[in-house]
Amino acid sequence: MRFLAVIAIALMAAGCFYSEDDLITRRLAGEPLESGYFLHAPVDPETGEEWGGSTWEGYVRRGRGMRYYSRADNFPHNNARFRSMGGDVWLAQIPARDGPEAYSFGLLWVYEGGVIAYHIPDCVDLEEAVREELGIEPDGEGLCRVDDLGVLESAMSAYLTQFADDIRIDGIYRRVGD
Repeated sequence: MRFLAVIAIALMAAGCFYSEDDLITRRLAGEPLESGYFLHAPVDPETGEEWGGSTWEGYVRRGRGMRYYSRADNFPHNNARFRSMGGDVWLAQIPARDGPEAYSFGLLWVYEGGVIAYHIPDCVDLEEAVREELGIEPDGEGLCRVDDLGVLESAMSAYLTQFADDIRIDGIYRRVGD
């Protein structure tokens, strides 16, 4: 239950980028992760420290549709697809768990040794001039709908450049076995 509360708070606090369409299709998806047993720990946004211990653990694998999934209960990023942004940085697409079909997007860093860090970008933090140039406008809740993968990739590239030295890590996965 503590895990669900942490995720709910993170999602409410973040003005995320989202789409009602599957922008990272099977054909466009990459394979940043090897299947294996992972532990997940959210990171305290104030201190940057992992919150006491893991909040989820289980075996994660890639399925036929290029979606990563786990049969373990409450996998926070079930059915995610990824697209390379270059180097160790990946764009993540996560489908909504409940309600209407929608996808949210985040950034993922994949490191040697099975360590994965992720960040949920807040679209209102992206410079207004960049949002205007890309045609992205926050709604009343601070969420930004993006309907084109090229626009999303441009927004994420601009976000990475803007916050190059100061990106908050929202959570960490550690691979601990096969």
